[in-house]
Amino acid sequence: LTGFVIVVMDGTDRERKISVTREEHCKMLAHEDLRKAGLLIFANKQDVKKCITVAEISQFVKLTSIKDHQWHIQACCALTGEG
Repeated sequence: LTGFVIVVMDGTDRERKISVTREEHCKMLAHEDLRKAGLLIFANKQDVKKCITVAEISQFVKLTSIKDHQWHIQACCALTGEG
């Protein structure tokens, strides 16, 4: 069994990535091999103006509706290593 799934989201791609990511998370977490896996989302590019905030990503992806998996979302910047 997998312990954690780590996803890196591009904080500058508002339209396409968010809707695709929401659907993929639902499918992925429903898989039998991931039934006990935690979910870690890195919200990348938080240094860019007008990027999607952690709160917005959480709301769009509906993280609070995930009740049977532990999850965490972390703001980050891959260029600086922050987060």
